[in-house]
Amino acid sequence: MNEQKPIKFNNDVDCLVDYNELEKAIIWYQEKPTASNKKIYMFGNYPAVSIHNEKVHVHRLLMTYWLKTKIPTEYSVHHINHNKLDSRKENLSLVLNSAHNSAHMKGVKFSSDHRKKIGEANKRRKGIRMKKRHNIPVQELNDLLKYGFSILAISELYGVDWTTIKSRIYENPELLED
Repeated sequence: MNEQKPIKFNNDVDCLVDYNELEKAIIWYQEKPTASNKKIYMFGNYPAVSIHNEKVHVHRLLMTYWLKTKIPTEYSVHHINHNKLDSRKENLSLVLNSAHNSAHMKGVKFSSDHRKKIGEANKRRKGIRMKKRHNIPVQELNDLLKYGFSILAISELYGVDWTTIKSRIYENPELLED
């Protein structure tokens, strides 16, 4: 298919959307012509369309099209009337995640049992954690660097994160001389 045919939409989820704007957004977003029939379906909690096997939420696709740029990860597309099926231009706004989350959580009170569960879940969560200090002798580190070991290889040898080795090297400027 070398030429893009007009797109017809099958909207089974009753998404409120301007089909002309959605068609323009899809054509702008895609790299090559796509199917002329598009189904709007629920993907998670939001209406979406598929563009070359990529599932794209309608509200994010439209906002990306209107701004002509990728939406930074620290921003959310907010439905002003809180209706997730309403993707009309007048109902969408771009807001910082922190403001968006706090607006949705305003007035919510958690029970002590729920707060306890959140605390336990956060302890199990992967990501940034305070790590205990590892004692890596400077002379051993110096020898491994002289033998050509990479920072990653040294970190695996000691069972620590590579950032620990890197910070140990910068704490000891004599290791940087070679």
